Amino acid sequence: MRLIDYEHYIKSESTARRYLLKFCWKNHQRFCPRCRQRKNYPLTDGRRRCAQCSYTYHDFSGRWINNCDLSCRNWLRIIKLFEMDLTVLAMSKEVDLAYNTVYKAVTTIRCAIAASAIDARDFFGPERSIELKTSGRVLRVVPSSKLATPVFGVIEHSGVAFVDLVPGLRPETVFHFHQSFGLELGHWGKTYYSAPYQRYHTLLFCTTAPPPRFLEFTLPSQTPSTGPSSDFLTYLLDKIRRYRGLSPEKFPLYVKELEFRYNHRNADIFTETAGLLCRLVPKFG
Repeated sequence: MRLIDYEHYIKSESTARRYLLKFCWKNHQRFCPRCRQRKNYPLTDGRRRCAQCSYTYHDFSGRWINNCDLSCRNWLRIIKLFEMDLTVLAMSKEVDLAYNTVYKAVTTIRCAIAASAIDARDFFGPERSIELKTSGRVLRVVPSSKLATPVFGVIEHSGVAFVDLVPGLRPETVFHFHQSFGLELGHWGKTYYSAPYQRYHTLLFCTTAPPPRFLEFTLPSQTPSTGPSSDFLTYLLDKIRRYRGLSPEKFPLYVKELEFRYNHRNADIFTETAGLLCRLVPKFG
């Protein structure tokens, strides 16, 4: 997005709201976010009530952007800073908001990005890595203890990156491949990555469990692999290296964000992110 356009959208709360609303309603046709019924009637406070299920809603009800209780202008500011790839600490200083508020907003953006992926159901839901719980207008990202740490396979084909959750693989399985079959491993902090495995350029996971005693890290920490590599793999590992305090439960959000950034490197990330935030939160389960 051009800077002059961005300045136009944030000049007032009403212009910021109009910009975001265009992503919410196709042809300005409102419908109930609960039952999808179009017939509704307006209330005096600006909300609407569904004529079928009596659900009371406003323009952002049930959408990612309804989280965090931010003004439309502040949402656009955070989206812009997210596009610039600033840290949460730097963002909080730029917009003069509490760190926890900005962190929650950025986590919401990451959830919206991850939920738009074709494999979103692999790591969202009660029996997956991340569970989304809604209480009123508050959406909470709850790490699930019912699933072991996921292992991702990273591959790039024709300039398009894929970070797939590899079914049936666990960190213990990768460690076994290392011990029994010589699969090379490298790590920094709690993040581990491997040499090429099957069709993947690397296997990638984050775990708090201590590595087995037999583990020997033969891959250097500064280069992704000694085998066939990719531009995305180098980009991915360099970016993850800068994160601090990564948890296995939220690791999927970070890798899907980086997949999104790489695949939209020649697109308008601001517009793409705003559109994803204005989508209805899907039901996983």
